[in-house]
Amino acid sequence: MSYNVKNYTEQGGEKTVINGEIVINGKLTVCENAEVNGVEKSPYTLNFATPASIGGVKEAVNVKESSASNVSALKNDFNDLIIKLKDAGSIAKDLFDVSVKAIQHVPGSEIVANHSKIESINLNEGTVTIKVPVDELIAFDSNNPEQGIHKWIGLSIGTGLSSITDVIYNSTYALAQVDVDEATAVGCPAGSFVLWLKCDEVVDTPKVITLSKPGYKTETLTIVIENE
Repeated sequence: MSYNVKNYTEQGGEKTVINGEIVINGKLTVCENAEVNGVEKSPYTLNFATPASIGGVKEAVNVKESSASNVSALKNDFNDLIIKLKDAGSIAKDLFDVSVKAIQHVPGSEIVANHSKIESINLNEGTVTIKVPVDELIAFDSNNPEQGIHKWIGLSIGTGLSSITDVIYNSTYALAQVDVDEATAVGCPAGSFVLWLKCDEVVDTPKVITLSKPGYKTETLTIVIENE
């Protein structure tokens, strides 16, 4: 059966088709067991809030009332509150100011030779590109026997912070004073740590690392080698 009107009810009254416009000035009631199809094709995703738009945020972790008896303690309590609000999404998180370069004071003749082969190190939108002829690098044993023999180079990873001791590397390892001492020994500036890179592995499989810290947006770096 065909119809020559936009809105019609099929015989039996079980289906009404609306090809025109419905105007409701009163109330539309959808019963509890009713099915509504075609309105939502996929589960709704609540966007994050931004300075320009309303969005969803998480409940911040509870902060107890301050019992500080001096300005220094009150400052610590206040900063703790700010960090929890940042992690909940109520305040924009801070960003790492990441930099990547070869370490300056290179220990050992083998790694000196390897560093002399590095043509360039560039950081662009989270990707670190190292141009180096891997075939010409020297393979040697690490100070840590568990690391094995590889074609090593040393990178200074800067965070833009005054200290790295509360930065989390790859979600599990908290950088500590031993990492500060290692970075200082090879000429890295404050707020940096040393990443020893196995070029013979990274040339085939890019290395991905993450940096995180309470109140900061997680930074992801993908390190690739262009084998020139």
